[in-house]
Amino acid sequence: MSNKAIIWDYDGTLVDTRVKNFEVTKRLMHRLLGARSGEFPALRRLDQYVQATRTAENWRALYRNEFGMTEGEIDEAGRLWTEFQLTDDGESTLFEGIEEVIPALSVYAQLIFSQNSRSNILRDLKKKGLLQHFVDVVGYEEVASARQKPAPDGLLACLSKIEPLPRELVFFIGDHETDTLCGHNTNVVLAGRNSDARIINIAALYGSENGATSRWNIQPDHMVNHPRGIVEYIQTY
Repeated sequence: MSNKAIIWDYDGTLVDTRVKNFEVTKRLMHRLLGARSGEFPALRRLDQYVQATRTAENWRALYRNEFGMTEGEIDEAGRLWTEFQLTDDGESTLFEGIEEVIPALSVYAQLIFSQNSRSNILRDLKKKGLLQHFVDVVGYEEVASARQKPAPDGLLACLSKIEPLPRELVFFIGDHETDTLCGHNTNVVLAGRNSDARIINIAALYGSENGATSRWNIQPDHMVNHPRGIVEYIQTY
């Protein structure tokens, strides 16, 4: 039995959802904010939206800081997100190499932890023929609104789905500094529990324009510029 497990972030790590999420966010903000939604730079151009998502700690911070939304409006946006995602015709595309990498790692338990909607991810994975490779998916709906990334709750929820199987090495693969910080915070909790499990953070930089982590406050354990590097690292670790 392998002592390794893999937890993937979704947006920006497995799939390129930048265009789809931009269009969904514009529609959602118009629904909630009306005409004033056109005032925000992050809703005018894709590159400005992408930059805003890269600098925001999580989706709630994005809505609060970029769009000036109240906590009540943010809660309503969260409730509507899945509906808007599922009714959007835009396609998300797998990053080059992911279609081969996921089956290559199927000897290990694989899960997804994302701030996207669980039902949206399940539908997308099924459409792409990859759903059978994953034990489960933890979406934003399963984590309390105040405990989204970088809080450890989502990763701990993933770990609970593969217990009581021993998983000493858990690789968490994400494209954002918040993912690495989430892994770090989870390790603090695991150490406090005297657990043998440890999160190993892999930064997936192949979907990032600058492809660097030099400005991150918490550095990952490893960085890859192509999904193939994930297989090589995990198999030789």
